[in-house]
Amino acid sequence: MELLDVYDSHGNKTGRVVERGNKDTVFSQDEHIAVAIIFIENQKGEFLIQKTSVEKGDEYSSTGGHVDHGEKPIDTIKREVKEELGLDLSRESIVNLGFLLFDFPIRFVFYIKKDFSLSDITVQEEEVQSVSFMSVNQILELINHNRMHKAHAKVFEHVLNYKKSVTK
Repeated sequence: MELLDVYDSHGNKTGRVVERGNKDTVFSQDEHIAVAIIFIENQKGEFLIQKTSVEKGDEYSSTGGHVDHGEKPIDTIKREVKEELGLDLSRESIVNLGFLLFDFPIRFVFYIKKDFSLSDITVQEEEVQSVSFMSVNQILELINHNRMHKAHAKVFEHVLNYKKSVTK
């Protein structure tokens, strides 16, 4: 049984804990479960994009997952990147970009610039079919053709806005 903390619309834990996937759980308009998503960029300006397994939707996305009960979103990112890709990320190198709220789950957004080779990656086959580095234009093309998970597309826009703000 996987337990999840409930967050309010301001990104704060409410103290309520729910069982993931329990269809009988009722949420108020101001209650959300949380997911954390990270976009990893290499020095060439390419982002690591994964194609999810058929069981997980068979679509393009970045790396992320549900924030477990008692876990901080940044720790979720470190855990998910390790589980799905076999990579260890330094907590100090991860940039916290806040959160987005555009439907039920609240999405904590992270970004890191890190160089590594695709051969350094060991995919978790239950979750990930394949990984590749893609340019911003290639990712935007996926988004325009509805081939990227909609939530990850919105998070990618948020990451691009962050990158524009730091290059001014």
